Formats: sequence, structure tokens, C-alpha cells
Amino acid sequence: MSGFLLEVDRLTLAKQQQVIVSDISFAVRKDRVTAIIGESGSGKSLTARALIDLLPEDISVLAGSVTFSGEHVFSMTNKQRRHYLGKEIGIVFQDTWQTFDPIQTIGRHFLELFTTHSSLSKKDAKEQALYLLRQMKLGDAEKVFNSYPHELSGGMRQRVQLALAIAMNPSLLIADEPTTALDLQTQAEIIQLIKDWKTQSGSSVLFISHDLGVVSEIADDVIVMSNGKIAEWSPASQLLTAPRSHQAKQLLADYLLLSRPNQLVKQSSNDLLIKVENVTKNYIKKNWFKQEVIPAVTDVSLHVAQGEIVGLIGESGGGKSTLSRLMLQLETCTSGTVHWLGKQPFRRGIQWVHQDPLASFNQRWTIEKIIGEGLDYEKEEKNGKRERVQAVLQQVGLSSSDAKLYPHELSGGMRQRAALARALLIEPELIVLDEPFANLDMSSQAKLITLIQSINEKENLAVLFITHDIQVALAISQRIYVMVKGSITEERYANDMLSTTNPYTKLLLSRMPGLEAHRNKKKLMKVEIHE
Repeated sequence: MSGFLLEVDRLTLAKQQQVIVSDISFAVRKDRVTAIIGESGSGKSLTARALIDLLPEDISVLAGSVTFSGEHVFSMTNKQRRHYLGKEIGIVFQDTWQTFDPIQTIGRHFLELFTTHSSLSKKDAKEQALYLLRQMKLGDAEKVFNSYPHELSGGMRQRVQLALAIAMNPSLLIADEPTTALDLQTQAEIIQLIKDWKTQSGSSVLFISHDLGVVSEIADDVIVMSNGKIAEWSPASQLLTAPRSHQAKQLLADYLLLSRPNQLVKQSSNDLLIKVENVTKNYIKKNWFKQEVIPAVTDVSLHVAQGEIVGLIGESGGGKSTLSRLMLQLETCTSGTVHWLGKQPFRRGIQWVHQDPLASFNQRWTIEKIIGEGLDYEKEEKNGKRERVQAVLQQVGLSSSDAKLYPHELSGGMRQRAALARALLIEPELIVLDEPFANLDMSSQAKLITLIQSINEKENLAVLFITHDIQVALAISQRIYVMVKGSITEERYANDMLSTTNPYTKLLLSRMPGLEAHRNKKKLMKVEIHE
């Protein structure tokens, strides 16, 4: 077909003879951005890996073909394949560690690329690398060139990975979840860099994502995948206004739920659960001759009342997680006080749900044992332990069969539900959720927001929701604190946040994907999905 750069025809993938991607066909047009969107496990990333013939060893191609500029990818010779992967296609992975050799500097990665796929001299290769790093707005390009991957932040590594991917000016850039887990500022900047490169080069982009808001910012065409099949393939403008398939309608419903500020206003009661007064936390960095004071939290005051959902938002490194550790007494304040019910905090009354539940679970234990562990330390609590575990599993939407599984056998959303169940089992009055949605797809985020709000309403449970994502904070919270460089700059009800005059809050709002589309409600179809 003329006008298409990449064509996929009836592709079927299997794991140990079990079909996981079934009979999919689509094409990527020249000079267009095509997005593949779907929930985790829908098969979108495996499809992307099949296009570059980089499937995991236990995944095989049962049927179908992939054609790039008239060449059949699966029948390429080794020489053709090196040219295809090295020059014709650039790849950006979600996990930047898949790209980098940890013992090589960033400069060595560039030099190896140019040595393999061009005739540039070492001097010219370095100049070209520095030029690309500057294009990525990385500041001191020479310093980044000489750095090792672990010396860069996640956002910086993603920019470097993008620079490597476009270094040979490929015809197609495949970006697999390039903005997941990044804060909104870095996310917006990465999207803009890809858009700018596509405009300047005239190349095509295949953009993989679970976030319809991000897709709406960049895509011309959208492919919706569900359970290893294509549910819909249409222009982005049509998908946002008149989706045809049930799966696309559900994605839009989830998107709208995450994009609407919580309208519930719960006046703070006099029953304060936790009160933070003028808290400061400084770290001391010692060297040979002097001590350097590094402020992490500066003169912060906030409160959470019984039954409230309070959001705490700010960019990565802004002091949010440090503040939560101070509230939990996992660290001590340099100055200021944290009062729990007017007294010093009592640990059992407050529970913490970590960003990465997998890191907080014992991998050798079943979910039932992990959740029930909290009752093992109180003799009087052991009676009816199994029944209580089963009850809290049901409360968070997990089944009794899930209780027999191990952490690695659960999806990201299910692990986060299990972490929430473990916290709820102790019957706390306040739960601190620290970046709980950072690695979840949009559908899982929407379901967990509904779940947390339901538990809050039924149990009168207070929640402190810590996040870098103002869009999620607006959807779940009733009242929000904005934190910048260790200090609180604003406190406002969620339903009034769009009226803010605070420059930093306005900046965060401007970075919300698709915000302008949501302000014009006529552009979006009203979608209601019933299970």
C-alpha cells in the first residue's frame, strides 16, 4: 500500500503455544504519529518488539508478517537486520536501563553507535553527540557526555535515550511508554521533543502508551488493543469524540474520570488526626573540611482531619516523600512537631502504602501471608485471622484465589490493591499513599481512585495522597497542598484548583495532557460505562 512505511499483516504471537497476540493487522503512515494504546497486558509492547524482531526467547511468531519499506522483517539477513535496527528504526524503551551499559559513559554509547553505522571520525562523532544532547535541552552537554547512566536522573536518561534513537535520523521512531512514571514537567518536555523531531525530520513515529491524555497530545492515528487484539483503529480526533468500540469508550471514560477535579467538598472537621507544625528537615553532607546543610523540608505546616482525602503534590525531589517519612516517624524532624490526635503519633493508627509494593513484599510469601502479617504481632488479633484477611481482600476487589498467589504472579494494579489491603487490615484511621499510581495504566488508576473514594466514604478513613501528578490528585482529593522545593506554596480545595493564581500551580495545570480539550466539553463525547 502506498503511503505506508510499516505494514503488519495478521500477526499472531504465542507463549508456549498459548496465543497472546491474535491476528492483528495495521499500518503506520509516512510522516504520521501512530499510537497503540491499551491496558497493561493488552499486548501492545510485545507487538512493538515483534516489529523490530526483538521478542523475548519464550515468545514466538506463529503467523503473520511485518513489512518495512517493502522488506519482510522476519526474513532479513543479519546484515539487513543490523541496518534496519541501526539506521532505519530508532527505539525508546520505558525502562532506560535496557538501553544503557552501566559501565560505559554516555559518550561511549554515542561513539559506538556512530562507529558502527557511520563513517564519522571520533572527533566528528563527539561533536554530533554533543549537538544531539543540546537538542534534548540537557544543559551541560559535555558533562552529560562524560557521565555514567546512574549519575543521571530518570528524565535525563530518557532524553539521552531519545538522542541515541534519533542519532541516525531513522525513518521510524518506536517509543514504548517513554513518559510512564515521569513527572508532568518531564513528560511534557519528552512529548514536545518527539513532536519537534518528527516535524523537522518528516519521519514517522509509533508511540506506545496506556495514557489517552498523552496520546491525544501527540497522535494522528490511534490503535486500541485489548486482550491481544485490535479493538479499534481510527484517527485520534474521532477516538476522542466518537469512539466506536466498547474498549475505546472505556478508555475515554477512564480518561474523563482522571481529568475531572473532585467536586466533593468536605469541610475539615475539628477532629484532626494529624497536624504538622513548622516542620523542617535538613540533611548534613560531610566532607573533609566542612559540613554542608542540605534542606529537604522547610517550615511545613499541614493537617488531615478524620474522613478527609488530602492531596500533596509536587515534582520529583520536592520533599514530599521525606515529609511522609517524618509524619510516620521513620525519620526525625530537625525542628517542628508532628502531632497525632493531639499527641505524639501512634504507629498503628497510621499506615503507609509504598509506591512500589513489590519492593515491600516478601517474594517467598503468598499474598494471604503478606496481608495477614500485621496481625501476627498482637496475640488477641490472631483469632479469626483468615476470615479477616478474606474480608479485606474482598473489600479491595481481590478474590480468595488471588490470596494463594505470589507477588510476581499479580499485575501492577492487583499488587497495589494487595498493599492497600495490608494497610486496611490493621483498621487505621489514616493511610498515607506515596505515589501509588506511578507505574499503573490509566484503567488501573481509575479503578483504584473509585475504590479509595468508596472506602473513604464507607469507613470514614482519612487519606493523604502523595503524587507528582496533579491530574490524579485533582481526581481523588478533596483538598490539596502544593509543595515546591521543600515548602508548601498553596492549599486549596480540588474543585477550586483551576482558579488558582499561584504561578507554580498554574504551571503544573498547564502540563496536564489534554487539559484544553477537557475545558471544551463539546469536543468530547459523554461516555458512561457500566460493568
